[in-house]
Amino acid sequence: MYKRIKKIFPLLIVIPFILCGCWDEVLVEDTGFLTIVGIESASQGNLKLTYALPVIDPDVTNARGEILDTESNLTRIARDNLNRRSGKNILAGKIQLVVYSKEFAIEGRISNINSIFERDPSDAILAWVVIVDGSPRSLIHQSEDNLKDKPRPSTYLNDLLERAVSTANINETRIFNYDLISMAPGIDNTAPMIKIADNSIEVKGSALFSNNKMVGSINAQDGGLLTAMMKTLKNKKYTYNASIPPKSKEIYRETQSSAIQLIQNSKKINISIQNNKPIVDIYLDFSGYVDDYNWDNLNDEKEIKKLNDHVQEQIRQDCQKLIKYMQSIESDPIGIGDMVRAKYNNYFKKVAWHTAYKEATITAHVKFNVVEYGDIK
Repeated sequence: MYKRIKKIFPLLIVIPFILCGCWDEVLVEDTGFLTIVGIESASQGNLKLTYALPVIDPDVTNARGEILDTESNLTRIARDNLNRRSGKNILAGKIQLVVYSKEFAIEGRISNINSIFERDPSDAILAWVVIVDGSPRSLIHQSEDNLKDKPRPSTYLNDLLERAVSTANINETRIFNYDLISMAPGIDNTAPMIKIADNSIEVKGSALFSNNKMVGSINAQDGGLLTAMMKTLKNKKYTYNASIPPKSKEIYRETQSSAIQLIQNSKKINISIQNNKPIVDIYLDFSGYVDDYNWDNLNDEKEIKKLNDHVQEQIRQDCQKLIKYMQSIESDPIGIGDMVRAKYNNYFKKVAWHTAYKEATITAHVKFNVVEYGDIK
């Protein structure tokens, strides 16, 4: 035993010195970390790019960040241009958001740019894909100049989007899953849509895509219903704004709606092919907490049933309107085509899916039940 220890002892001394070495040192003070990239179209097919870099020097006080504008036909060339203009080495591994203009999304150019981010190992594929109703350059500059009472823009926007996801108003869209969906033939992408307003930034809702081009948009309220049809509202705090039953309006004219926090119990989608056309039934089961309701008869079982039936029908109608709109613009974010491809592959191969989707019969079936109510007046 002593001889074995004697042989190993020199290794025990040498190993710590080997492991503690640092061959890839990066000095934070000499590095510029990109946190936001804004991309929009420029003349002659070029890209107008805007980069936001936070100031992390401890000797600089009350500094918001640095913004660099450039124009190029390639994002990699644009970054090389920045390195020649900046006193710091520009790194892209900390990018939190890639913000595209609405016009750029309509042109269908997002997938090509995203693929560049994925091919470069120095880029962050977990960055948000965001659509701005306006110019990304204006958004980034105004965020730095006008939102000085908010955290740095990248942190502020990231927190804003994560909060919108937690309330089911949007779906989380990152570079990697945007690209995965863009390559799937039976499902379309969504992306958060934002707009700067006065001294804040608003999450307006979601951009809808078809064949990798933005073809429409929905508001935040419809975003919750879309989430319910896509993947259920599990662990989400989605508040549905429902109108009150008609009879109660005669008494309470000052409040015409009620806030109901929806909890989704289940979701089921049945698909069949009849007369060479997809027949789709979407079954949604909700429970609800009535947070704010201006009607004082909910201790009566008949009135509770009336409220149940009224809200149930309203949710069904809203879902049906949303489905009809998505069919009209040939956008399939629910992934009905993906389900058809898995179950009826021979049929899927024979049709142009977006045309078949537009002509499909899709019906929403909704069940709703009040489980608790709060503020009753």
